[in-house]
Amino acid sequence: VHEISAPRRARAEHLPPLTRFLPSPLRSLIRENQLAIALAQEIKDGYDLLNPHDQVAYKVAFYYKQLVKHPMSNTMLSNTMSNSKNIKHPMFNILPSVWNMNDLPLKLWAYDHRRGQDETFRQPWYRLLTYRLFDSYDIKKFIRRQDAIIVVDFFNRDLVERYMGLRAFTVRNGPDFEHFHFREHEPPKNRSVRVLTSGIFLPHRRYEDSIRGIKILRDRGYDATLTILGLRENDRDYDAKLVALVREAGIEQYITFAGSVSEQHLIDLYHTHHVYTFQHHLQSDGLSPFEAAACGMPIIVSKTAGCHEVLTDGENALLIEPKNPEDWAEKIAALTSNPDLYRRLATAANSFVRTNFSWEKYTDGWLEVVDKVREHGGQMH
Repeated sequence: VHEISAPRRARAEHLPPLTRFLPSPLRSLIRENQLAIALAQEIKDGYDLLNPHDQVAYKVAFYYKQLVKHPMSNTMLSNTMSNSKNIKHPMFNILPSVWNMNDLPLKLWAYDHRRGQDETFRQPWYRLLTYRLFDSYDIKKFIRRQDAIIVVDFFNRDLVERYMGLRAFTVRNGPDFEHFHFREHEPPKNRSVRVLTSGIFLPHRRYEDSIRGIKILRDRGYDATLTILGLRENDRDYDAKLVALVREAGIEQYITFAGSVSEQHLIDLYHTHHVYTFQHHLQSDGLSPFEAAACGMPIIVSKTAGCHEVLTDGENALLIEPKNPEDWAEKIAALTSNPDLYRRLATAANSFVRTNFSWEKYTDGWLEVVDKVREHGGQMH
């Protein structure tokens, strides 16, 4: 494993003088491209495959392929050229680049995603037009030059098709079962339940729904508490909103903002809480519910989270309507009041996750996509 960073000189360079008259987003784009070029130039030759992850990295892959010459075996060259009718720039694809996309990096999707959390949010028409222009540039110049896109769920696969008009392959990841080890959980007793949820603080986590759900449960006589894990500094406005909500509801002593924790502490929390909830809305896959299930917890998952696609309501999870604290509270109450349901769902969730997901299965799926790219060329088009 080689760790590479853009040279200090490139990071310190300023933009050309004339760019000072450009709008800030355009200056940021130019600077981002400059740094991508600088990083690409630092990568040595001799690789068989590029595998950029998430945002911006696909730009580095693009510039690396553009700036560095790569040898190709006769078999690979023959396969590439024989399929050149499917590849706009066949010689540009000599070194395959398979992009792992965790979240769609487009500005228009970011706007639509925010509106999914707050329907009152609006932007003027000229800003939406700007979003489309920036996205079009990103797609045509960089993203279409990738040989394949790998996503973690059907949710993102459909976004790729809808916003980019491209094909993506779904390869789901899974927990490390030696790390996230199983421990049998006792069902809640005497209407007392400890609930756990997690994720870096962002509005689509919908922590407000679980906080309101705790208020509903306590008003109904349940001794319900909630622990929220996640880096709070990522969105201070959202953090302040949640703190105010807890204060207004008068449930400060029942809500714990635990912040970031170590891996061992995370496992301890999986083992000491009764239920894990993933109330996130318009959220990519989500590995944490599967980690929780691997540790022995029953899970409650939103119908708009990617991981719900492979779960069956009432069989290995309880699925909830998004942005619905009442439904969240009803599902927690059902698990708290019915020990047989609690045990059955916890056992089924653990068995399902261990049977269907692992890093080995993820690797096999990833290599299958790579083999298709090597054999047929630009599979994403």
